[in-house]
Amino acid sequence: MKIYNCVLAVVMTAALAACGGGGGSGGTPGFGGSTGNGSGTSATYVVQLQLQTSAGVDLASNSFAASDSVRLLATLKTAAGAAVPNEIVTFSESGSGLLQFTPTAATALTNASGQAVIEAKAGALDALGATTVTATATLAAKPYAASRNLAVTGAVVEGVDPQTLARGVNFVSAVPADKSIVIAGAGGNGRSETAILQYKVVDGTGAAVPGVRVTFEAIPANVVTLNSTTGTTDASGVVSASVSSKTLPTSVVVKATVTGSTLLTQSDTLTVTTGTAVPGAFDLSATKFVLNRDISGDSSIIRVAVSDANGNPVADGFPVVATTTYGRVGTSDRGGCTTINGLCDIEYQVQNPRPLDGVRIPVVVTGQAFSAAAGKDVTISDTIYFNATSVSDGGLYSGNSLVTSFDGLAFDGTCKAIWTGSVGTVKGFALPAGSTLSIESLSTVASASVLSGSPVLDALNARAPEQSSPNTRTAVALTFSLTKATAPGTANLLFKLTAGTRVQQFAIPVNYPACTPAA
Repeated sequence: MKIYNCVLAVVMTAALAACGGGGGSGGTPGFGGSTGNGSGTSATYVVQLQLQTSAGVDLASNSFAASDSVRLLATLKTAAGAAVPNEIVTFSESGSGLLQFTPTAATALTNASGQAVIEAKAGALDALGATTVTATATLAAKPYAASRNLAVTGAVVEGVDPQTLARGVNFVSAVPADKSIVIAGAGGNGRSETAILQYKVVDGTGAAVPGVRVTFEAIPANVVTLNSTTGTTDASGVVSASVSSKTLPTSVVVKATVTGSTLLTQSDTLTVTTGTAVPGAFDLSATKFVLNRDISGDSSIIRVAVSDANGNPVADGFPVVATTTYGRVGTSDRGGCTTINGLCDIEYQVQNPRPLDGVRIPVVVTGQAFSAAAGKDVTISDTIYFNATSVSDGGLYSGNSLVTSFDGLAFDGTCKAIWTGSVGTVKGFALPAGSTLSIESLSTVASASVLSGSPVLDALNARAPEQSSPNTRTAVALTFSLTKATAPGTANLLFKLTAGTRVQQFAIPVNYPACTPAA
């Protein structure tokens, strides 16, 4: 409490007007004047209040630790600056009850220098907060006072067990920030096998408490390696727990307990995922397997999927490279790709050198994975095959024989017949995906249309390397129709295979019997 009253006093027959104050900011003493009736005042005496260490050194601030003791030094002087000895100074608190005074009477007699000293400390280690101390001297029935605001903090000093100051423990952060590590043996660039979990111990005001012992426990136990089961908070009140993965994926939380107390918290969930890539979980697929050899830039996207032995995607950043003997694969800055969530894409494009009909295009995709069992990197590799064909090589086939005429067709009572065979290249490959087959009749007697097989569907990849020339021709069905044929005869049909701007045309005769459609 501060006293700001004006008094009326006559000194040496001269009336001087003055007003006393109190309080004092951090690092400065508090001052006070006299108290009177407020009608034309003059300060006869002045009180100064200082905060010092127990060794008598002025404190630079208005705060001290709850575990420490301080000196309250009141100096009483006349208005002219002369020391006033042998006067009683009474010290009091504003009512918050944080402090304990020594002597308990909270009084002291000024010495020859006008100084009166008592000691003060927090009433308890957890008595934290702010308060106001006032020093008052009463002379000639008039009080003279000075006040000072003080803060009691939870700072730790030598000789005090910091465990007694802890009032809470909080989980602060984790490294890696996504709280995910990889299983043992799968670490590398950007893939950590160890996580650092940080906790902060605070006092009753939320201030950090250094030097506090903390115990760690993994839940469930034994699924990770807890590199240290105890730790001590640093100057910022922070303590760290180190956790390393084992060989299985899992999730875990780490509990932190202030040793010897019931104060505890737990970390966010830490996940242990993704081991090293294994050959059995290295998968290649593509958006298209039969490309157009006539179109430079006709492309397919190769999807690379990489998992560990547990079926989990490998950690981000697993690199793979691709090579081929025909066309081009990858980009100028990367002849492969790097996985994200266990996946990445590589583009294959048709260009020179181009394969001949019957020659498959191998694209070899390779990665390096660390084998914990072998203790070294092992090569993981797989090959995906493409065909690049041209409608220029296309034709109709019955079995493996090129169809040069249609003979012996079984026409029904409506003078219709169905022929089944395949369309593709002489070497047994399918035509480019999306190729179309159309038929134009050069006769007024016989005609034909495509029942199925056009447009040509993409032929699924035959993965086995020994299948260098698999038969992937597309099944096709044609419908033949006759108008009134009074006698057997032959009619030419013009077949057109189209892929992009390339058209392949060829004529095939159909030999038909006499047939008159039923009315």
